[in-house]
Amino acid sequence: MSVSTFSRALCLLGAAPATALFPLQVPATPLQVTDPYLQLYNVAVNSDGFTTGQQIRFGASSVVPNGANGTTGFATTHNLSTNALVMRIINFIPAPATPNFFGRNIPYNANLTGPWTINFQNPGNDPYQTVLSFPAGAQETPFINSITLTGTAQNPTFNWTPPPGVTVNGYRVNIYDKTLINFDASKGPINAGTVVTQNLPPFVTSFTVVPSEFVIPGYAFKLGNPYSIEISLLQTRDGSSTHLGNNNVYALSRVYADFTPLPKGNLPAVNLPVVLANGAYQYNMAVKYGQTYYIDPSVAVGYVFDIGAGDPNFASVILPDLQANPYDITFLDNGVLTTDLLSGGVEFDFPAGGVSSFRVTGIDPADGLDPGNTTAFITGLTFVADGTFTGTQTPIAITVPEPGTLSLLAGALAALGLALRRREAVTR
Repeated sequence: MSVSTFSRALCLLGAAPATALFPLQVPATPLQVTDPYLQLYNVAVNSDGFTTGQQIRFGASSVVPNGANGTTGFATTHNLSTNALVMRIINFIPAPATPNFFGRNIPYNANLTGPWTINFQNPGNDPYQTVLSFPAGAQETPFINSITLTGTAQNPTFNWTPPPGVTVNGYRVNIYDKTLINFDASKGPINAGTVVTQNLPPFVTSFTVVPSEFVIPGYAFKLGNPYSIEISLLQTRDGSSTHLGNNNVYALSRVYADFTPLPKGNLPAVNLPVVLANGAYQYNMAVKYGQTYYIDPSVAVGYVFDIGAGDPNFASVILPDLQANPYDITFLDNGVLTTDLLSGGVEFDFPAGGVSSFRVTGIDPADGLDPGNTTAFITGLTFVADGTFTGTQTPIAITVPEPGTLSLLAGALAALGLALRRREAVTR
């Protein structure tokens, strides 16, 4: 007997309808999952709290209902060496630009590069499951470098340089308002603070922000507010440079730089750093002999410049013309610790062969330079040879040791009672 026939029979007997005794099973609504992804994920040094290094990343760009409405996610794979089952929770990580985002990063392990099963579930919806794999021979991709900033506060322009000899299928630009970033110690970012997100084709290495690209209605850059830009190099599964959604991206590398909007236009292109935990500024930029590069550390009363391992030495420096009094610049000149006076806007040449470290002091506190503003004190540098500048600039206002060579020699000179030699301000 069918349910409908059985129901009619019960009604004739005065009984309750069969639907009350045997409720019909109404199919649940499927979860709306957009761009499930499995990626090789290479993350550079950053000040936003994102884990650095080579990783494996999985999740989905959007799951509706999202994590605030009961959806949870997990991913599974088998260790290629032991065949042991590996399961990881996928975290809900909303941001203004991506309110339904789920993601999880784990350290790269070659034994975990087999197929992964991505799962999402919600009590009121049918569960979702898909299996994703890496292309054969997939490898982590290297970083772009030399991020520069020009333009005005509301329309900043960023430029960058791709790594040589690397396949680029596209770029992704994310800009974070650091005041919006919110982390949970166990789950990671609760709000990533994203205010701009754009995909770009591989031949575009410049991006100008316009108001329509903000993901928060009515949002605008604020002078003095701390921001971070992230530029990702994308490699796609099908080689496409137009389909740049996460589902089609199998490898990406992310480089970060911190900035505050420039107060006015017509300034030189400023190479942007990342602010390290100790307050030093870390650079990653290709340099050529004889070319001037403008960089911009946070400043209190001075700072120390150091090259990185294997970098070419500093050949000259130009300090900004912000005050009437000259700055003090200290460096090693043929083994002698030397302090010179240097006026702002004047190029100063270091001794033949350049120097690996120097210190600038005498910055007038009345200049009102914000120690957290990465575009407050634009400095020009040249180098003695082509290469890469991966050095740092450390504000003296933060308690940090001097560069090793300077501090050791300074101690020796103090013990001998030698005075620093002082030359007149350089003019050219």
